[in-house]
Order: sequence, then C-alpha cells, then structure tokens
Amino acid sequence: MKRYNFVRNGKYAFSFSITLFIFFGIMLAINGVQLDINFKGGTRIMIETIDEVDPNRAEDIVENAIGKDVSASVMKTYSGNGGDESRTVNMLRIDIAGNEPLTPEEENDVKEIISQNFNVVLNSPHNENVSITPTIGKEALRRGVLAVIISIILILLYVAWRFSTIGGFSAATCGILALFHDVGVMFGVYIALKIPLNDIFVATVLTVIGYSINDTVIIYDRIRENTRLMSKSDLASIADVSIHQTLSRSINTMVTTLISIVVLLVFSATNNISSLIDFSFSLLIGVISGCYSTIFIAAPLWVLWKERSQKAALQKQ
Repeated sequence: MKRYNFVRNGKYAFSFSITLFIFFGIMLAINGVQLDINFKGGTRIMIETIDEVDPNRAEDIVENAIGKDVSASVMKTYSGNGGDESRTVNMLRIDIAGNEPLTPEEENDVKEIISQNFNVVLNSPHNENVSITPTIGKEALRRGVLAVIISIILILLYVAWRFSTIGGFSAATCGILALFHDVGVMFGVYIALKIPLNDIFVATVLTVIGYSINDTVIIYDRIRENTRLMSKSDLASIADVSIHQTLSRSINTMVTTLISIVVLLVFSATNNISSLIDFSFSLLIGVISGCYSTIFIAAPLWVLWKERSQKAALQKQ
C-alpha cells in the first residue's frame, strides 16, 4: 500500500489553510472582533438565582432598560456554610460592555429590573459586582498580546539554536508560522461564532503554543537524525519519512488529549461553568489545529523553504 507523501502533497494542505483563512477574513469583516469586558471595559454583575433563568430573556430585558450591549449567562457554583454540606448555587452573570462602568445607581437599577422579572437573591453573599475601565481593559489586552509575542520569540530562538545543523533559522521560522496558523484558527473560530475574546483565550493560546511546538520539535529532531542516516536521500524524502515515523505518536497524543478535553467540556457545559467551557472549547480547537499544522504545515513548509534556497544558491553560481 502506497503511503501518503506529506511533503509532496503539502500544496493541498496549504490550499486548505489559505481557503480557511479567507473564510475567517470574511467573517472578520462581517462580525468584527468581539471583546469581553475584561479587555473592553464595562461592568459584570453576578446575582444568585433561585429558579431557572433564561439568559436570552435577561439580556433583552436589561438591554431595553439601559440601552447598552449586554451578555448574560447562567452558571453553577458550590458553597458550604460551616458544617453544612456543600450546596449548588445558581448564578446569573450579566456583562455590560461600555466605555465607562455602570454607576452605583445604574447597577442598582439593573438588579431591580432582574428582581422584578426573575426569582433572585439580591442580598446573597455570593453576589458580586466587578467594574473595569476601558484603560484597564486595554492594558490587560496589551499584556496578553505581549505574553504571546514574548513566548513566540523565545521559542524561535530556542528552536533556531537546537536545530542549527539543519538550518536552524528556517526550521524555527516555519515552526513559528505553524504556531501563527494555530492561533489564527482559534481566533477565526471565535470570530465566526461571535465569541468574545477574554483572558481565558490568551491562556489557551499560550497552552496550545506549547503543545504544538512540542510536536514540531519532535519531527525536527527525527529529521536531524535521518539527515545523517539517509545522507543519499533528498530533503523531501527525509522529511516525509520523519513525519511518518512520528505520525502515530502525534495522533495518539492528540487523541488522548482530546479525550480529557471533551470530558472537561461536557462536565463544564453540564454544570454551566462558563470559564471552563471557554477554556475547554478553545483548547479543543487549538489541539486539533496544532496536530494538523505540525504534520501538514511545519515540515513541508520547511522543505519548500530549503529547496528554494538551494535553487537560488545554484542560480547565483
């Protein structure tokens, strides 16, 4: 049975990724970038509820009352009082984005509106109000982006040093381009689904970067070894053999990781834990994209770079 040539068929993977990013670009033009109040600024109000609350209805009621963009969700948490057993606490979370946080009077108005339409506990110790100014939100966004950039630069330097024998800079650059591919896919999915970007997204991006580059490094390590063992073979054959040698490892790692992520996603969705839902969902997208880019993007792109560099060097002679 003839095995698939990842390197020579890399053009199909490149075409698929380019098409995907064109779609994400169209979605970006249509939907724009949605930012959570952690980055945009605004007010978050957490209110304990007694009965089930429809978050969509809560959004409409508050939006009509105050005339601002509102995002509502429900979640569950657990509380224990002294020697009593822990009990489930239902919470309604209302995020109100704006250039300025709500005033105390406006916050009271929102709570009053909610209490008039839903069965809630206004004096619950679990209730919480968080106000974030746009300046603080922008600073949080800037620091999140800076953290991603610093991690990528450090990875670039490390990979370039470790694989200097096979063209360290080219290997590192292609590995970084694969990471940008993963981050772009995660960002594009959020844009297409109109999911607000928040600090959890940044944490997930950093996690996926580490996961993806680890897979890429393993393939590069195999290429470095096979360069000595297959000295008479061309670069494309060496890279393709190296990908196949690490293929089962990459797939097994992805599958076992996805099992844990899916279980976490189901658990968090069942219990309405929004922070875990955001984390597990974005991690699910990132791990799949990371495995794909490692196998279909990084090494084939590196071979393409090296072959063109070699042709350019021969033409100059």
